[in-house]
Amino acid sequence: MKRKIGIGIFLVCIVLTVAFIFYNSAQPVPESQKASASVAETIVSVAPNGGASLDSWTSFVNHIRKAAHAVEFFVLGTEFSLLFFLFLQKRNLQNVWNVLSLVLCTAVADESIQILSGRGPRVQDVLLDFSGGAVALTLFMLIFLIVRAVRTAAQKRKQVDI
Repeated sequence: MKRKIGIGIFLVCIVLTVAFIFYNSAQPVPESQKASASVAETIVSVAPNGGASLDSWTSFVNHIRKAAHAVEFFVLGTEFSLLFFLFLQKRNLQNVWNVLSLVLCTAVADESIQILSGRGPRVQDVLLDFSGGAVALTLFMLIFLIVRAVRTAAQKRKQVDI
């Protein structure tokens, strides 16, 4: 029962994350730029030097937009990783391919939605999206393998002590 609840929770989180990503992609160019500029202004306002060293505001806002792509898909990749490795029974390489494939399909769909909002799809954005998901999967796998190694070592120590 706990497993089914966990799967349900992660599926809801994944749907909400994908909806958030697609909503952002469906925004017209002026609204999207306004949102990115707002985030950039917030970052500059909390910067130690007040952002005085920024050479080009447009370039900075563009970097914020690109970082947002990677961060959104980092979250999605983390959710997919948790779903496949913690709640589904088989823990094998097929799950790695499942996570990467789902992230890539979502990235391509995300860029396709931008055609409808008057923004052009970019291969660079698909690569950034995929990279965000791949980094999340890689970090998750490292943590997963470290935890498993620690647990195995602890079990071996218990067996030796007995």
